[in-house]
Amino acid sequence: SDQVREAMASAKPSISVVWFKSTDLRTHDHEPLLSAHASGHPVLHLFVLDPRWFKKTPLMGFPRTGPLRARFQLQCLSDLQKRLESAGHALCVRHGSTAQIFEELCEDFRVQAVYAGHEVCSEELRVLAQVRKLLQAKNSGPLKLSHLYELHRYDELPEDVRRKGASGFSGYRRCFAERCKVPAPLPRPDLAKTAPGVRWARGDALPVQITEIPGLEGCSEPVWPESAEVVWEGGESAALERLHAYFFTSDCISLEFVGATNFPHDGHSCTKEQSMTKLSPWLAHGCLSARYLHAELKRYERERNKSDSTARLVHELYFRDFVRFSTLVKGDKIFKLEGLYNRHPPGGWLQDKEAIMEAWTLGRTGFPFLDASMRELQATGHCSHGGREIAAWFLVADTGIDWRLGAEWFESVLIDYEPASNWFNWTFTCVPRATGGNAIQEEAMPRLPARTRLQTPEVIYWAAQSDPDATYIKKWLPELRSLPAGLAREPWRGQEPELAERDKRAPEEQAPPVSRERDRIGWVRRTFPAGGHEVEVWWSCVRKDAPTPSVSKSRGTASVTGEKMKLDPEDGKSYSLASLRDRYKGQFSKSEIEAYWKSSCEEVELRIDPEDGQCYSLAEMEAKYRKKYSREAVGKYFRSECTLATSQMESGAAFQPPSRQSKNGGWPEGYPLPLIPPASLKSIEDVAEHSRKNQARKAQKAAQLRSKWGTLPSEDASNLQACVKEEKKGSGRRWAKAQ
Repeated sequence: SDQVREAMASAKPSISVVWFKSTDLRTHDHEPLLSAHASGHPVLHLFVLDPRWFKKTPLMGFPRTGPLRARFQLQCLSDLQKRLESAGHALCVRHGSTAQIFEELCEDFRVQAVYAGHEVCSEELRVLAQVRKLLQAKNSGPLKLSHLYELHRYDELPEDVRRKGASGFSGYRRCFAERCKVPAPLPRPDLAKTAPGVRWARGDALPVQITEIPGLEGCSEPVWPESAEVVWEGGESAALERLHAYFFTSDCISLEFVGATNFPHDGHSCTKEQSMTKLSPWLAHGCLSARYLHAELKRYERERNKSDSTARLVHELYFRDFVRFSTLVKGDKIFKLEGLYNRHPPGGWLQDKEAIMEAWTLGRTGFPFLDASMRELQATGHCSHGGREIAAWFLVADTGIDWRLGAEWFESVLIDYEPASNWFNWTFTCVPRATGGNAIQEEAMPRLPARTRLQTPEVIYWAAQSDPDATYIKKWLPELRSLPAGLAREPWRGQEPELAERDKRAPEEQAPPVSRERDRIGWVRRTFPAGGHEVEVWWSCVRKDAPTPSVSKSRGTASVTGEKMKLDPEDGKSYSLASLRDRYKGQFSKSEIEAYWKSSCEEVELRIDPEDGQCYSLAEMEAKYRKKYSREAVGKYFRSECTLATSQMESGAAFQPPSRQSKNGGWPEGYPLPLIPPASLKSIEDVAEHSRKNQARKAQKAAQLRSKWGTLPSEDASNLQACVKEEKKGSGRRWAKAQ
């Protein structure tokens, strides 16, 4: 009866619950923890090891949480457990489905409220919805959510930004800088005052080894390589220690930091030791609050030094919020094959993963800077932001592989993985290099079919710019340690190159001086895919089993793979058979989709737009020009001014690469030949030499400042600031140049 149920419910202990998740494993600046301990009820601290996070990825079968991140998470939980126990509380760890665990919780306790952090990605939002629904069904208290992960609180953003987002990162950055205030970090609660905490009899033991986690039974414990700059240990204690050391002990934040999303600057190298804070794993797991980091940065600027480098870290925190808040607006688009901009590369994505993915994940593509980044990633769970971008661009633009395969590898192996950060960055930054949609990335879009030759200029340019002496490359690629720097960066230079044929639709440009970094990289991105007298190719320097270019050879066309495109009458968009299967996966069987493709989908006519040399269907061209011209005008232009893609191929205008017969004379022993023919710039050594000199100047300036600062008492902030001002004035140039 109702009376019996009420009597049973009243006999249960009343509690508040702090639901910790893998993105908020700390005790400082933790609103749910503070609120629960102010609720007046005994507090249960809960963490659920849900098997969903350790299942296999759907396309490649990687563990969703790989061994490196799993070990880091266990260390984070162990540190949190010790912090709670030292104040008379406990961390209750449960293994199983999150919804099932909360159902059991409501059976054993009168749950007055559950305090937890907000989420932004669809799967995590579904879990929150399940828990909220279950609490309501059990007549328990509400699920109270707080913004724990971001620098800014989402509900404090301007209403128009919450409703429809801002205009790209620039729009969000202006909003953060001009219309928002960063909240101060919240104090750590006095946990001893509310001790003893609630202990749940159904609690499970915290695993000691990763092999105790269901789904990782067959994995071995990771071993840190000697070449790793940082050995990450999970937990709030290690995070705060690293923060203090990087800021106040070494002054690296002012003298060495270059930023994760940095555009190349004079003297900056993302491969140099101490050039990055290496705080990202702790930030991703919430061991370190973004607001606390920001507050400590501002304290450093007041007490030690304010510079372009310290401002750059604020920029990074802004970008982090941009990713999270944009994900809330974009929703599931970040996980879809067509991405944020609803586009596929011409002809669709290639699916022959066996030919590409093993070499790419293991760092054996034959392109040293890319391979060094991927080997560091596999060994440590981390590499520079630039290394990740280069690897992703190469995968999508140079091999044409379905980008989600790469995103799944990053999800599995990254020690600083967070779903929005990974999947949004793939669809915002990397995928548009192959599909278009993002004007910045379109500048370097391939003009030849995937796998014809290297077309991602950063593979060789950032190697010269960041690692001119190949120090980083040789650290992770022992096969190349005996080579001089130039050959270690580009081993193919031991053979004779040929000039890359110029795409005649792309006008030749005068190369800017290497000292004009921004102009130079823009020129490189436009010139490298187009070819010409500045671009060299080593056609025969390729492995024997290298994947060959697709059937279609027309430059920049939508038929890169040679796959037939058809119009789906359901949405009026064009798809290859492979992309149509992906669209209806889970809704219809493979045979039903193929029958629909044959009977109901009409073949799409593809024409080349003379404005950019790319191939479009009529629907795609209407979308491209919808803001400029009427549909009738676009249709007329499509039929009268745009030539059929097939007619260009049949007329002999297609590019035919020279013979690929491998000639591996002089190739370094033990290092694989490239997956595709390599290419480079004639002037690449000028870039390396320019970077080498600027990096030496930057290191000398840092040493001089350290020497001067070391003579000052550590607490003498006013003298230190005066010293910095004197150095800036005496340098005769902006502090940014000195940095």
